[in-house]
Amino acid sequence: MKLLLTSLALGAIAAPVAASQGEFHCRGSDGYAADFDGRSTYLWRPQWLEAIAADEARRTSLIKEATKALARGPYSVTDKGRLVPGASPHDYTSIGPYWWPDPDKSDGLPYTRRDGEVNPERDGPNFDKDRLRNLGRDMQALSLGYYLTGDERYAERAGLLVRTWFLDPDTRMAPNLDFAQGIPGRVDGRGEGVIESSDLSTIVESIGLIAPSGALSDTEMTELKGWFTQFATWLATSDNGTDEMQKTNNHGVFYDFYLAHFALFAGLDSVTASIANKFPEFRLARQMDKQGRFIEELKRTRSWHYANYVVAGAARLATIGECVGADLWNERLEDGRNFQNANDFLDRYSGAVETWPFDDRDHAAGRFDKMKQTHQLVDVLFGRGDYFPADGDLP
Repeated sequence: MKLLLTSLALGAIAAPVAASQGEFHCRGSDGYAADFDGRSTYLWRPQWLEAIAADEARRTSLIKEATKALARGPYSVTDKGRLVPGASPHDYTSIGPYWWPDPDKSDGLPYTRRDGEVNPERDGPNFDKDRLRNLGRDMQALSLGYYLTGDERYAERAGLLVRTWFLDPDTRMAPNLDFAQGIPGRVDGRGEGVIESSDLSTIVESIGLIAPSGALSDTEMTELKGWFTQFATWLATSDNGTDEMQKTNNHGVFYDFYLAHFALFAGLDSVTASIANKFPEFRLARQMDKQGRFIEELKRTRSWHYANYVVAGAARLATIGECVGADLWNERLEDGRNFQNANDFLDRYSGAVETWPFDDRDHAAGRFDKMKQTHQLVDVLFGRGDYFPADGDLP
């Protein structure tokens, strides 16, 4: 079940080929609603969800998880025990994953970086990362439970979680990430914090899946779309958002995906189309070489993970692009490069990950099974393999 839930959270929902040949079509901000009984998803393709429903073992497992989620939450950014200087109780706050107290300083400040080593402090009660992760997990479980059973309890609980996090004036999150991935002793928030929008992406899909239930009223849906309009505006205009947009590694790719996804949900289809249409020149031309390598990712201590991760992010955007008529799967640059080159490069090693030629902590430790699982996510996004990938851990 963990594998299945992870696949949904990451947006690995079906093959692009299957989508183009099937009877379902994503139509702008309406998503698949017209062909999927009002369910307005964008990444969670109907064909993929129907395949889950037809698998009795997975269906049973998911319903059990949804039932557990009925007793969890609700969650709020106002639950944290202390505030980052300058932040309000409604501001989302977190610290960078690879930053640790300096052992040579009595107060540990400023924090120092250990690439690839996650500081567990960031998942503690004084920050919001774990709360947002739990919200995404439960929204996913509840929305799937409702889809699989029609039981209104799951949709109603999901509606409560949404109202608490996004709409209730006393508990709502402010639509910004000004204080995300801060570094104690250095900076309160950074552009890198935008990468923590992954759970917001999961929540958008979950909201679409429970749409037929009416658990969220028309007024509440309008307010939600207003929240995501404000958040998309923050992404496009804030210092942190602008900084992330200019990144030339996986952060820049995921920035494009998140902004495109949230703009689509908010009804800003032209924004999504603009991002998708500019992606080949703005991202692929600058970040991917003729061999299909995203060079910045190969410099990391977990180079195989990040090489796959950036391609999976671009594939998410390609999936979103279909909703506005963009075909990023096949579009080519003037020199012949296209997105398929990136997958071809990874395929050279996916069957024999022990031959991966770049520095990698997992490779050095002989964790070849983990490396193979990481690539299964890319396989699913490109239309190969089973209809759910193995566990793909986010940074």
